[in-house]
Amino acid sequence: MIINLFQKTTYKAYLSSLIFSFMVVFFIQFCKNYGVLSIDIIVKGLFFWVIFVLFILVITYLESRYAYSNYNSIHLLAFPLIFLFFPHGPGLIVSKIFLGLMLVYSKYVFGKVLYSDNSAKNLFDLSFIFSLIVIYNNSLAIFYLIPLAILIQQKYRDIKHLTCFLLPVIFVPVFVHAIYDIIPDTFLGSFYSFMELNLWDFKIKSNSEFLWFIVIILSFYITIFHKPKTYEQNSNPENISGFNFMSFWLYASIILGFLGLHVGDGRWFLSFIPAAYFIGIFLASIRSTLVKNYLILFSLITTVIFKLIDFNVVNL
Repeated sequence: MIINLFQKTTYKAYLSSLIFSFMVVFFIQFCKNYGVLSIDIIVKGLFFWVIFVLFILVITYLESRYAYSNYNSIHLLAFPLIFLFFPHGPGLIVSKIFLGLMLVYSKYVFGKVLYSDNSAKNLFDLSFIFSLIVIYNNSLAIFYLIPLAILIQQKYRDIKHLTCFLLPVIFVPVFVHAIYDIIPDTFLGSFYSFMELNLWDFKIKSNSEFLWFIVIILSFYITIFHKPKTYEQNSNPENISGFNFMSFWLYASIILGFLGLHVGDGRWFLSFIPAAYFIGIFLASIRSTLVKNYLILFSLITTVIFKLIDFNVVNL
């Protein structure tokens, strides 16, 4: 059945992920356009599918570069599966895709800070990445807590590491302010914003967000109560660091989502990658192939029915 296609990271798994992603993307396009698939919608769907597939492949490539990766073949299924649960906005926002990829890359830079000989240089890189994403939305300054947590450790508590952390924090915003008058607002506007508190309101929530909360709650549960053995204290510390980084990312996304500290549409965009990451770990931890298959099929069927009803494609 489905899970057998993703037992190992092979060409079969990649091809299955491509096909599954195609089906999910076009189903979402079908629902968002109220059961209509015109030539224009099909072209947009193909473009989004290519972007989504490249997004998954880039994440897979980054994961494969590091020995302490927690990523495996089941995640090739988890990303399109969780995308089906996601509360979808009006369209594709490229800047948010770059934001997600930068955060994925920062996970591995974080590991290099802790477990490489050139920790100061890698700390500079980590601080630089976070300074870039703060340009997009300064509420993302919450990610500065990660390098700050590193700096309080005795090993990194010196002028060299502190300087490497502070240089990007200080000079990246200065550089952006310097070029802000040169580059048109239409280009930079979507990448430069200030925090606007918009507290969560049950009355303005869509039904899709309730479905997404199920995924978030399960992901949160996994970070605390369902850690696989490879992430326990007696295991490889590099595995633990990757797991902890993604846990922080999930917690931050929940906080920012509930407070409404997002830019444009997509209150829960930041939670998509860590949610898919932890759901993949959850699926990998289930020993019974039969249980995995039934769980995935049940999730697919119920979510498809829910989406058809939620987008008024099917009226009850």
